[in-house]
Amino acid sequence: MRLGARVLKTGIAITLAIYSAMFFDLSTASIAGISAISALKSSVNQSYKSLIEQLQANLIGAILAIIAVITLGNNPVIIGFTCILVIIITLKLKLENTIATTLVTVVVIMEVSTSTEHFAIFTFDRILAVTIGVLAASFVNIFLMPPNYEKKLSRGMISITEQTNKLMMMALHKTVSHNGLKDEIYQLKEIMRNVTKIYRLYKEDRIILVGRKKKEHEKSRKIVLFRQMLVTADNAFDTLKALNRLEYEINASPKEFQDLIKNELTCLMQYHEHALMKLIGKVNCDQTSPLHREENILKDKLTKAFLDHHDLNDEEKQKTWLHLFQVVSAILEYSENVEHLNTLVDSHQTYHKEYQVQVEQVETM
Repeated sequence: MRLGARVLKTGIAITLAIYSAMFFDLSTASIAGISAISALKSSVNQSYKSLIEQLQANLIGAILAIIAVITLGNNPVIIGFTCILVIIITLKLKLENTIATTLVTVVVIMEVSTSTEHFAIFTFDRILAVTIGVLAASFVNIFLMPPNYEKKLSRGMISITEQTNKLMMMALHKTVSHNGLKDEIYQLKEIMRNVTKIYRLYKEDRIILVGRKKKEHEKSRKIVLFRQMLVTADNAFDTLKALNRLEYEINASPKEFQDLIKNELTCLMQYHEHALMKLIGKVNCDQTSPLHREENILKDKLTKAFLDHHDLNDEEKQKTWLHLFQVVSAILEYSENVEHLNTLVDSHQTYHKEYQVQVEQVETM
């Protein structure tokens, strides 16, 4: 298990919550620590939402708990019934993420006997402890250790492209079995799902640093780039799946057509990788790449060969042609998005070079 930022943030948030509760001389500092655990989220934007939702839900829970204790007492059955009522209300208000913390508030308030002399003070003590825990978690996530999804996202995009290219080359050169490639595709699909999740977190994350307007302008441009990188990676993945799914039909096509597919995809993968390397500053953007012109020539040859292979009079050949249409259309869509990505990268590097894309460094042994 790797000691990541999430683990450190959890420990810091709990420590800060407990120390803050002790500073205010609260009798149950542990409640603040429990609240901090529940309130810690994976992004700054989620922390803002969690802070508001937790305060709302805990206030509702505390009020219901106080009313229940005063009117009905604190019998275990009454506590259970009140918890059920709180769950129903929080679900109706779409505050389901706060249920755990809110129920803690309800239980710790209702465990006090109605005959307790300082019931009001005790109740306020519990509410304040929960609030401190939520505030501590939000402070750590927003100000102390805000997540940097840009580095993870850029590293993830490059990793997906490298793995897809490797599998594509193995499929084109027939150095992997059909089932073996299928298993690798399944694993790559899980990685792509995780990278897509990181993109969504990055897209919705708020900017809370100084120079917010400039940072938002920078981020909006990077979002466009990352979205196109994700679309292009998805196209490459679709092409890989088509190669695996229609392996028999491709092998049954003319040798010249197979060579055109191999040459076009090889050039296209190099073009794709070149665009990414240019974006992170590993390739000189002033140097014109011949890959664009070469890829266009190969694409035209592939399209022409595919159309020439069409024969309405041969039913068997017609079926093969329709299956190959899926492969060719996937390649053409991939080509179009690689070209668009390269255009965006050139524009970014020419007019917004100061907005350098951050890349997470991979640890080497």
